[in-house]
Amino acid sequence: MDSWKDIAGYLQRDVSTVQRWEKRESMPVHRHVHDKLGSVYAFRSELDVWWHGRRSHLAHQQTEEPPEVAKPRRLVLTGVFVASVAVILAAVVWFLGPFRAADQRGGQSTQSVNREAQDLLVRAQYLSVRTTDADNQSAIALLDNAIALDPGFARAHAELASAYVTRLAYVTPDETRELEEKAFAAAEKALSIDPDVPEAYLARGDLLWTHSHRFAHERAVQEFRHALALNPKSDQTHRRLARVFVHVGFFEEARHHADVALTINPSNAQALNTRAQALLWAGKDEEALAILLSIPGPVLPELVEANTVFALHRLGRRDEAWSHLRRALAKYGNDPSGNLPGVEALLLAESEPRRAQELIASVRQRKAANPSHHAAYFAAAALARMGRADEAVGWLQEAASTGFPCYSLFERDPTLDPIRRDPRFQAFMAETQKSSASLRRVLFPDPK
Repeated sequence: MDSWKDIAGYLQRDVSTVQRWEKRESMPVHRHVHDKLGSVYAFRSELDVWWHGRRSHLAHQQTEEPPEVAKPRRLVLTGVFVASVAVILAAVVWFLGPFRAADQRGGQSTQSVNREAQDLLVRAQYLSVRTTDADNQSAIALLDNAIALDPGFARAHAELASAYVTRLAYVTPDETRELEEKAFAAAEKALSIDPDVPEAYLARGDLLWTHSHRFAHERAVQEFRHALALNPKSDQTHRRLARVFVHVGFFEEARHHADVALTINPSNAQALNTRAQALLWAGKDEEALAILLSIPGPVLPELVEANTVFALHRLGRRDEAWSHLRRALAKYGNDPSGNLPGVEALLLAESEPRRAQELIASVRQRKAANPSHHAAYFAAAALARMGRADEAVGWLQEAASTGFPCYSLFERDPTLDPIRRDPRFQAFMAETQKSSASLRRVLFPDPK
């Protein structure tokens, strides 16, 4: 549960009461501290233990009851009938208990799930949008433990598959082959247990949208839409659709799905990042910058920092861009994606072209198993500012072929203006426009 409102609802009290319990009675509530705002979250298993301990200290009072066994009010029944009703209600609570969290999130599974395994899954889902090594390892460990407790827990197998894809894409691309095998096996295991578990189709889509699968946009979207049909209230499905659409330049559709994801779950930081990208690449730099500065650090940190610098650069705020970049380099000096060196090259392109060229060469050395298409774009933009059209087009081709065929960005980004009249650039744009139109027809066919 990731808000005071959720915690209060679970304990069947108002927000002020549970906040008082947290302050005065050591109710277990956790906090994340972000750059500007903090957020709270809690686990049902911890609240249950605390609640039962609290009751033992207040046994002489009859005004408090645990969340799942509310005291009857204004009802006077006696004898065997009361005992029978109590037995039936207890059986219903025991049977439905494991589904409470899943139902609240719009899940479709009808399987019985170990309560502790369910809590471990929820904790892993909180970490699933974070892309640091520590967070990813923690998510995988939580899911492994959930599966050990309940081997038939289809959603845990499916979430584990996606966690493996996150690891190969952002953390250890050198282990891509092994992690792909694990991701595929976990997704198939989930589907063998429950062919209608939405998270398994999310995992399959995630796997399709990787470098080794040539960022299969159409097939990934098919998997995500299958998941959405099974669970229309999934913020994770909407944010994945938004991610694909923003990379292929369909900004309006990307913002729509990002907004839906954020309406369902305001703490979905990857949806927030996608919304910022859609605004940035559509030329709405001020709006994008405000969002980029609010994204939590553990979410795609090097990319978020590079895009922030890019936005400041396009707004003409060069001193701020340099200041922000220096802080980012101090924090993420070993950037395997190449995004920070790429955007630094862009800042230096006109004043120190030789140093910019050295940085672009270092971008070429980024980890090759899952190269960052964003870094390729920054390199292209830097070379465009230096008037090196042939090299710039080469980097644009690399960005497009590795998951970023963003014609709408290429068409409007002013950093590419110096090479727009070059025949090689014009030929590239003509081909990219044709591919973009074809993909749009496939993804959004005319209903007629």
